[in-house]
Amino acid sequence: MQRKTRIQPRSNDTFDIDILVILGSFARWVDVGGITPKDGLDKVEDIISEHETYDKMGPETDSPTIIINYANNTKVELVPAYIDNIGEYADGTPAFPKGRGYWIPKRNRWILADYDYDAEYISKKNEETDRYLIPTIKMLKAAKRNLFPEMKSYHLEVLAVNVIPTIVSYLKNKIYPIPSPLLLCGFFCIAKDEVLKSLKIPGSKSSNADNYSIDKNSLAEIFGKICNYCNSLIKFDGREAIEGWRELFGEPFPAYG
Repeated sequence: MQRKTRIQPRSNDTFDIDILVILGSFARWVDVGGITPKDGLDKVEDIISEHETYDKMGPETDSPTIIINYANNTKVELVPAYIDNIGEYADGTPAFPKGRGYWIPKRNRWILADYDYDAEYISKKNEETDRYLIPTIKMLKAAKRNLFPEMKSYHLEVLAVNVIPTIVSYLKNKIYPIPSPLLLCGFFCIAKDEVLKSLKIPGSKSSNADNYSIDKNSLAEIFGKICNYCNSLIKFDGREAIEGWRELFGEPFPAYG
C-alpha cells in the first residue's frame, strides 16, 4: 500500500497485506558465518512466538515469508528485511547509495528492494501527470485481475510509469481533454510493445520489474487485443459503453442503470 496503488478486493477475494520486519542492517558481505535468508525467517518466527496473540493464530512459514491468516479474509505476510549499508551486491556490482533499500529473501538468497524510493518515484510521476497516473494504475489493476492475473502488480505499475506520463504529456501539449478511456486505450496500445522490454524504475535499486517467470509474448498479445477492444469502445456511449467497459474491468465496474 506504500505506493498508494492498491485496489479494493472483491467480496470473495483475500486481502493481502505485506509487512517488512526490519531486523537490522547489513554492512558487508562475508564468505562464512553470515546471516542467511533462513536465519532472517527464523528471527521473525521467534518474534511472533513471543507474542501469544499472534502465536495462537497458527502462523505459517511459506519461505520467504511468514503468513498470518485472519478470520475476515485478510492475510498478512511478514517479510524479514535488513537495511542496505553495503552499497554493493555480493558479486561487487555497485548498489548506491548506502543506507537506502532493504535486503529481503528470494529463492534462498538476498535481493535488494528499494521500496521507499520506488514509492517516492511513483508519487512524483503522479504529480507530474496532474495526478492521472495513480488512478489509472488502479484501473489497470482491475483489468489485470480480470484479464491477465498472471502479471505481477509491480510489473504493471512500472510499465504504467513508463507509458502513462508520455500519453498525458502528448494530450496536454495538444490541448486535448484527458478522459480515462483515452488513457486506458493509449496504455494498452503502447504497452503491447513496451511489455516485451526489460523494465525498471530509473535510479531504483530494486530488481527489474519483469524479473520473474512470465510469458511476455502472451502478455503483448493480450494487450493488443485489449487495445483493439478499447478503440472500438471509444465510439460508444451510454449503455453500450458501460457494458463494454464492464467486460474489461469485471465485477467492480457499475452496471448500467
